[in-house]
Amino acid sequence: KSRAAVHVMTHVLFEMMFLKTVYLLLSLEGISSFVVTPSIANTRYHERSTSLFGLLDEINSDDYNLMDTSNDSSGGINDDFEVLLGELVFSTNDPRVDIMNNFDRATSDEFISWMDKKAENSSDPNERLALKDLNEMVVDIKRKVELSKMAEERAAREAEKEQEKMCLEAEKEAEAGRKMSNADILRKAAKISEVDVGEATDGAAEKKSFFEEELTPEIRMSYEDSLKKLLPPYKAGETPASVVAANYEKFDAQFVKVLTERSANGDEDAASLLGALGEEQSKRIEAATETLKGMLALGEPMKMEGAIVRLAREGKIDEPFLLLLEANESQARDAGAMGPAELMKKLRFRAAEEKDKLVSSKEIRLIRKLLRAEDSIEREKLLEDAFTPKESLLVSSLPWHRFFLSLVGASVMLFSGGRYR
Repeated sequence: KSRAAVHVMTHVLFEMMFLKTVYLLLSLEGISSFVVTPSIANTRYHERSTSLFGLLDEINSDDYNLMDTSNDSSGGINDDFEVLLGELVFSTNDPRVDIMNNFDRATSDEFISWMDKKAENSSDPNERLALKDLNEMVVDIKRKVELSKMAEERAAREAEKEQEKMCLEAEKEAEAGRKMSNADILRKAAKISEVDVGEATDGAAEKKSFFEEELTPEIRMSYEDSLKKLLPPYKAGETPASVVAANYEKFDAQFVKVLTERSANGDEDAASLLGALGEEQSKRIEAATETLKGMLALGEPMKMEGAIVRLAREGKIDEPFLLLLEANESQARDAGAMGPAELMKKLRFRAAEEKDKLVSSKEIRLIRKLLRAEDSIEREKLLEDAFTPKESLLVSSLPWHRFFLSLVGASVMLFSGGRYR
């Protein structure tokens, strides 16, 4: 019994010491749920004491808050911009089509600024380049739409002024007619009847050509970006000749008119760029002449067409080459040599078609074919062929259909281990 009593007393003392220890731990400073912060002041570990966090503290933190209740007003806008960017990037359409379909959203100053910042903050160089290209496309479309609106407004103002001028002239003529006598009216009618038809043709011939037409403010504004990129200051190692060679396709007829106007007004940079353009055109025409001579030396039309296919793959069918073919066709036709003229025409069409095959966009290929069509009947046929759904390629009546099915059956036999008949 004494041993049992001692055992019971020992157990009671142990429980009392355990409860006292727990009470002291709970009374320490800095205790919280699953967090223990030692409050020993006179130890060397006091300055770098750490906190122990439990699972409950981790769950209660903001890291697991799936319902963001913050008052950040830019969060919703950024989310909308992310959605719009995803629509533009992952759409199967041409980005320009999607930009026009979402014109107000995509061309807003907020979205353009957000795209610019996103591109600058991107750590991936490919993503940064893609975002910048897309942003430049958005800015370019926005500028073109604005210039188009400006041109329409200017045309409307000019038409209104012309209408007012015509009304004033009609009123003056009506006022003068009311003051005329019957004899004056007869004399004026006789003068009108004596007008020669040739005068009307002379008046029609007074129409200005493309290069004689004045440049509108909208045309000048549309080439501002091109002027900034192609005119000095240049980077190290760049010259007007190298800039023209690298950007030759950008020098269209309107841009040449803009440069010519600036050169006439004393712009030396524009004059040097025009000089470099002339030298580059001469080089390209010389190269195209040598290419054409080599092709015509083959003698046979079939070999010439084969050479055109090879030249297209090598990238040697350019604008000067096509212009030389057209010039030779015109000269042969004017000289009465219809055979060589038809051959030049056939080669020119084949060269243009082979060049179009290198273009990835079907729409651009169709537009080029429509522009080359000689009459409305041919254009109608091209449009009909382009928009007619193509039938299935597999037709059971064709002989190779059975051969294709035999190949499929043989493959099934190999994988299934069965017998093919």
